[in-house]
Amino acid sequence: MLSLSRVGLKQYMCENSIGCTMSMSTITRSKKEDTSRNMRQGKRNEDQFSTSSNSATNSPRLGRSHKRTMTSARESDMIQKVKSVVPKLNHAMHKGQCGRVAVFGGCILYTGAPYFAAISALKVGADLVHVFCEKEAGTVIKTYSPELIVHPVLDTEYGMEEIDSWLPRLHSVVLGPGLGRNQSMLGRISLILEKVKSFDLPIVIDADGLWHLTINPDILKGYQKAVITPNAMEFSRLVKSVLCKEIPPSVQPEPQLVADLATAMGNITVVHKGAQDIISNGRYIEICDTSGAPRRCGGQGDLLSGGLATFLHWAMAQGDGGLPPPGPTVIAAWGACRLARGCALQSYNQNGRSSTTTDLINQIHSEFARLFENETYL
Repeated sequence: MLSLSRVGLKQYMCENSIGCTMSMSTITRSKKEDTSRNMRQGKRNEDQFSTSSNSATNSPRLGRSHKRTMTSARESDMIQKVKSVVPKLNHAMHKGQCGRVAVFGGCILYTGAPYFAAISALKVGADLVHVFCEKEAGTVIKTYSPELIVHPVLDTEYGMEEIDSWLPRLHSVVLGPGLGRNQSMLGRISLILEKVKSFDLPIVIDADGLWHLTINPDILKGYQKAVITPNAMEFSRLVKSVLCKEIPPSVQPEPQLVADLATAMGNITVVHKGAQDIISNGRYIEICDTSGAPRRCGGQGDLLSGGLATFLHWAMAQGDGGLPPPGPTVIAAWGACRLARGCALQSYNQNGRSSTTTDLINQIHSEFARLFENETYL
């Protein structure tokens, strides 16, 4: 009986040993299969996201990880160039030294757009910001903020006299936010543009200013201190007007087409706002493709144009030859695009689909400090 028990025990131990061996072997094999499957999936993902560069770079196809590395390196280089134009603050500076900006726009129907552009210019770092608007819009815009200097003269008889008195004191101009499309304003806009050019002021043209520019593009041709910021629809109209080409609106056009428009306009700087911001002066192409936000509320372009006016003054203040390629207008435009995208992303992370332009503007300080502050206070 004891002998049988020993045999049974031995058999039982043997069977369980085999069972354990089989179980461990199965687990090991399963792990190897999972690892192999994950490697194959990773390869498929890398192939899926590999991309060929646009015609501006002629780079070979690169995997996703390599593309990220290149983008990061290029972005780092551009951030350093933007940092180089940001003025270092010190106690010896006087009011106005960091920028006196004017926004031309604002009618009774659109009072928010010039406010967003003006307050963005101020929060990016300009010292003084003026808004030249139509008479009926003036009181409304004044109630938005005591920080802004509002001139409700754009449609008055004496308006040009006041504009003439202020233009020599300004550093940069934004033309278009909330301007409206009144045909009677077209002649006055042309006159303002001529005066801006006569004072050699950097200018940003956006929104309704682009609509008027489409009607008369020759008024800006060759003025290389100008930056225009069309969205997909505005870009399509300009291409038709200037290049005589019919193209459908696209949030991701060919970068070379943006460069062609800039060249045809006499090497002004064009910023195409879209899935990625494409910036060109006809000689250089820069792309700001950092993640922004899927939320597209009204007013985000006004934040960009106002901030750009401040960056543009800072960049132009470096003087001829003071900045490396791609030059002051492209560097300023890229900096404004990068800041606007960062503000949009941070606002969206906090507010989701409830994000508004006011939420984006509230992010300017933190995003600017994160991106561009580098010993800018002495």
